[in-house]
Amino acid sequence: MGNGMGIVADTGEEKASAPIRIGLVDNDPYAVKVLQTMIERMASDFRVVWTCDLGAVAISRCLNPAKRPDVLVTDMSMGDVSGTEVCRAIRAKTPEVGLVGVTSYSLASFRDEAVRCGAQALVAKTDLSGIARGIRCAARGMPMDGDAEGNGVGRGGAGFMDAISAHMLLEDAGYAVRGALSAKERETLRLYAEGLTTREIAVRLGVSAATVATFERRACAKLGARSRAHAISICVRRHEI
Repeated sequence: MGNGMGIVADTGEEKASAPIRIGLVDNDPYAVKVLQTMIERMASDFRVVWTCDLGAVAISRCLNPAKRPDVLVTDMSMGDVSGTEVCRAIRAKTPEVGLVGVTSYSLASFRDEAVRCGAQALVAKTDLSGIARGIRCAARGMPMDGDAEGNGVGRGGAGFMDAISAHMLLEDAGYAVRGALSAKERETLRLYAEGLTTREIAVRLGVSAATVATFERRACAKLGARSRAHAISICVRRHEI
């Protein structure tokens, strides 16, 4: 961490009425403590609800509705999982956590991958006002805007996306890797969307109810869907049923 880490800056940001719940991950225990103290001093509505030193733990907590923060602040360089992979794993599954990357190294070395992995901002650890602004933007699911010169390096800017758009892109990319739905899988979801029961679909398709369940299970796996309703909503959005 740079020398500027010990100075708490007045960010000039308007205080939000509700607390912003923040998760923090950095594989350096000292850095975690210092960064936690700095963030909590930045604004009265910033609440660090948990910290950890493993990327895998941060991913698990962000995907758990009971532990999910509004914003995750993640170091880019960690031992078990890189910060960019932490962002990718979370963003591919949910748009509900704002993602802010921080680093002591060159921003340029992480920026493009941070964009691709669905982060809303990438900020130097010494840029206290930038961290505060990044947290506020990410809490709304929005990307941070550019710096004073408008080049957007290290402060969101061109390329960084809102959380929902980034989630949809990563979800679609995962779908492409897993494979397209078969005609039977697509038809099964279409008939469920029309309100038919499993038994009625089995009669319509001329197969057993167990086979219909298999079509549904495979479709959900290919789509990365959490449920039948989620799978149907994905297909409707993509105009597949």
